[in-house]
Amino acid sequence: MAPLRRLIVVISALALTAVAAPPAHADDVLLSFARPATASSESNARHVASKATDLDRRTTWRSEGGDRQWISIDLGSMSTINRVVLRWGFLCAKSYTVQTSPEGVYWRDVYRTDKGRGGDDNTELTGFGRWVRVSLTRPCFRDYELREFEVHGTPGVVDTTPPTAPGALSVKAFTATSVNLQWGPASDNVAVAGYEIYQSGQFVKSVAGDALSSNVTRLSPGTTYSFYVNAKDAAGNLSQAGNTVTVTTPAAVVDVEPPSVPSNAVVTKVSANSVSLAWDASSDNVGVVSYAVFSNNAQVGTTTGSQTTIAGLKAQTPYQFQVRAIDAAGNVSPFTTPLAATTRPGRDAVGEVTKVTDDKDVPWGLEFLRDGTAFYAQRDTGDIIRIAPDGTKTVAGHVPNVVSTDGEGGLLGLEYRDGWLYAYHTSPVDNRLVRFRLVDGKIDVSTHQVLLTGAPRNKFHNGGRLRFGPDGKLYVATGDGQVGSNAQDLNSLGGKVLRVDPDGSVPRDNPFPGKYVYSYGHRNVQGLAFDSRGRLWEAELGNSVMDEINLIRPGGNYGWPACEGTSGECGDPTFLKPQHTWPVSQASPSGLTVVDDVLYLAALRGQRLYRIPIGGEPQTFFEGAYGRLRTVEKTPDGDLWLTTSNGDKDSIPNNSNTQIYKVELR
Repeated sequence: MAPLRRLIVVISALALTAVAAPPAHADDVLLSFARPATASSESNARHVASKATDLDRRTTWRSEGGDRQWISIDLGSMSTINRVVLRWGFLCAKSYTVQTSPEGVYWRDVYRTDKGRGGDDNTELTGFGRWVRVSLTRPCFRDYELREFEVHGTPGVVDTTPPTAPGALSVKAFTATSVNLQWGPASDNVAVAGYEIYQSGQFVKSVAGDALSSNVTRLSPGTTYSFYVNAKDAAGNLSQAGNTVTVTTPAAVVDVEPPSVPSNAVVTKVSANSVSLAWDASSDNVGVVSYAVFSNNAQVGTTTGSQTTIAGLKAQTPYQFQVRAIDAAGNVSPFTTPLAATTRPGRDAVGEVTKVTDDKDVPWGLEFLRDGTAFYAQRDTGDIIRIAPDGTKTVAGHVPNVVSTDGEGGLLGLEYRDGWLYAYHTSPVDNRLVRFRLVDGKIDVSTHQVLLTGAPRNKFHNGGRLRFGPDGKLYVATGDGQVGSNAQDLNSLGGKVLRVDPDGSVPRDNPFPGKYVYSYGHRNVQGLAFDSRGRLWEAELGNSVMDEINLIRPGGNYGWPACEGTSGECGDPTFLKPQHTWPVSQASPSGLTVVDDVLYLAALRGQRLYRIPIGGEPQTFFEGAYGRLRTVEKTPDGDLWLTTSNGDKDSIPNNSNTQIYKVELR
C-alpha cells in the first residue's frame, strides 16, 4: 500500500474511533462505557445495543423499522447525570426524549426535542437514576442508528450484593381486620434500604429500612393468611425471603348461627357428562359466602352464586346431589333434599373424569411419550415419576441439586425431545434448565447437562413451565424472582419467556440477538402452549388485581410491573394487551395446553378448569370439585390429564394430598 494511502486509512480510522475527551470538571465522568445496553429492537447481530456503548464509532446500534423505539443503559448504580451525548449514524431521530429511572420501570423525562437533525447531539441536563433511556418517536428516515450513546455525570456506588434474609418473623398482635408483624434486621454490605411484605406471593407493602415491624390492614375476618418479608437495598438488590408466619384473623363477631337451607333446589339441565343445579339464596345473620354441592357424601363443587354445573360425570348414570350454604365463620346449613338426575348417552365437549393416581407430593411438570407413557415431576422431592401405559408407577430418577424455597420453588417443568428429558428446577442460587438422557424408562444421571443458568429465584415467582415449539426450539417460562424490575430488564432472565436451542445455545433468529429473551414484561409465567397456527399462548399470575392470558409476539413487552393485566400504568403504547383477564380470586393460572385450537387453563386459587375456544369466551368446569388445579396436559390420544395442588405451600416433601385425573374430550 502506498504511504499516502496508508496514512489516509489510518487518519480515517482514528476519526471514526471515539476518544474520550478529558472531563470538563470533576463530576463529568463517562458513566456509560461498556455498561449493559438494551433496545426495543435490533436489526441484526452486527447492530446490537451494546455497540452504542463501546466508544467505537465504527460500530452502531440500529433498530428495526417503526417510529416508537428505545435504547437504554444500566449504569450499575444510582448516579447523577449531567450530560448525554448522542452520536447518530446515517439514520437519526427527529423527535426523542431522554429519560432516567431508578429501577428501569418508571421513567422521568429530563430532556425532549423534536428538532433532531443527526450528527452529534451534546446535551447538558440534570437527572438522577440508575437507568438512562432515549425514547425515539420520529425517525429522520425509516429507522434509527446510534454510533455512540454517552452518559456523563457522577457515579454512585456499584452494589450487586443483596441483603441477607430478614431475621425471624413473628406476629405481635392481630385483630379481625389487621395484623402487626415484627422481624429481625437483615444485614447488607452497604445498607438495608427497606423491607417488602408479601402474603402468599402477593406484594402487600414496603416499609423503611429502619422499621422492624408494620401493621397490615384491610384483612378479612375469619381468614387465614401467610406472611413473609424480604429485605431490599438502595441498589434494588432483593434478599431471599425470611420465614413464613401464618395467622387466622378472628371473626368480627362471634357467629355460631348457621345459614338457612337453600330453598327450591332443582335440576335445570342434564347432558351426557354434566348436571346443572339451581336454588334460592340462603339467609344468614351475617352473610353466606359460598354453597357446596355434594354427591354420595363427597363434595363435587362449590360456588358463590345460586347455580352451578357439576361436570365430569359418567354418561347414562343416575346421580343424587345435595346443596348446603356456608357462612364466613364456617357454619353450614343442613342439606337440601336430594336431587336425582340421570346423565344422557353420548359425550360432552368436556367429558367424564376418572382418577389416574394419588400422590403425597406436588405433581408439577407433566410430559407424555408417543406410546402413552407419562412422566411427572414431584416438586418437593425432586423425583421424576413414570406412569406406564398399563398404569404401573415407578421412580424414573432423582434430579440432583434441586432445592425448595419454602414456597413455590423445586422441580418444576418437564419436556421430552429426541431421547432427552428436559427439566427446569430451583438450585441453591438460581432457577435453571437441565437435561438427561432417557434410557429404558429412567433418567441417566451420568448424562446430566446444565443448559441455562441465572434465572432469578425466590420464595415465589420462579416460573418453570417448558414447551417445545413447532420450530424445534424450547420455550422456557420464568418469574421475576419477586423483583419487578427484572421483567423490564432485557439483561435479566427473570419475568420472561425465553427461547432456547435444544443444546442450550441462543437461537440466531431470536428477537434480541445474542439473548435468550423472546418476550418480556411478565410477572410469573406459569403456562405455555402453541396453537395449530404455531402461535404461542402464555398464562401468568397477577399480584392482587388481575391474572392474564397473552398471545406472545416475538420481542413483545407485556407491561409488568407498571401494568397488571389491564390495570395500573398501562398507557405505554409499546405494552401488549392480554387476550383474557380474570380477578385473581377466579384464576391464579398455572398449566395451559391447547387441543383442537381450544385453550385449557388450570386455575389454582380459582379451583377450576377454563375451556377457552380461540376467539371465543371462557367456559368454567369443575369449580371446587378437586381443589387447586396445577397442570393440564394433552395426552397422545387427545384427552387431558389434570393434576391437583392441595397442601403445596411449605415445600415439605410428601405432605400433600394430590391427584392426577384423566378428562375425556370429544
